[in-house]
Amino acid sequence: MEIYLEQAARLVLAMILSGLIGFERASKSRAAGLRTHALVGTASALVMLTSEYIFFHYLPLGAAPDPARLGAQIISGIGFLGAGTIIQGRGSVKGLTTAASLWGVGTIGIACGIGFYYGAVLATMLVYVLLRFATRLESEWVNRVETKRLFIQTKNPDLDIYRSMALQQDIFVEDVQYVGSDVVEDSKIHYILLMVSPRQKNMEKYYKLLTKLSSMEGTVKVKVAGDNAQDDL
Repeated sequence: MEIYLEQAARLVLAMILSGLIGFERASKSRAAGLRTHALVGTASALVMLTSEYIFFHYLPLGAAPDPARLGAQIISGIGFLGAGTIIQGRGSVKGLTTAASLWGVGTIGIACGIGFYYGAVLATMLVYVLLRFATRLESEWVNRVETKRLFIQTKNPDLDIYRSMALQQDIFVEDVQYVGSDVVEDSKIHYILLMVSPRQKNMEKYYKLLTKLSSMEGTVKVKVAGDNAQDDL
């Protein structure tokens, strides 16, 4: 009875630890969430229990099967599952982190299945903290983008329109300045300096904003100003 309780404890622990990682992924609406991660971790633990069972079952018969063989197949086999979470489109790749977390819960399940509780719990804590807080760290430091200065020549002097348009693209607006105006061919042209920051190296939102500004009614010209552009104006 004691051995059955031990095996049950390993499976349950694998499910809980893997589910914790999956909960974090589900909170960010990723393709593989709580159920997928919990299933992978629990199944990995079961594979290791099966491997251990095979080893002790055939050892008295004179055979010595390798207890690590099935575990090795888990590590390589989860790659196919992880590939299903990766999406590529418009020059960007999404889902790599979720694929890595699936691979991670597979190894956590292996650790639980073989009875290496300390390693499984510690790895779960590290992976969860990494997934939970690394995004913020990357946004603030690793993938940070310098402020972009957009010089806009337009017939529409309403600053709020340009601020709202940037916010709609989920782009942080540092400042909007009305620089001045001029009369060109009997039309009054206003000069506006829009300072924005996409905050990440994924510049798709930034280019969308440029496209929308250029196609907006009343816009004469939009260009990216240099560092000393404000002085040149």
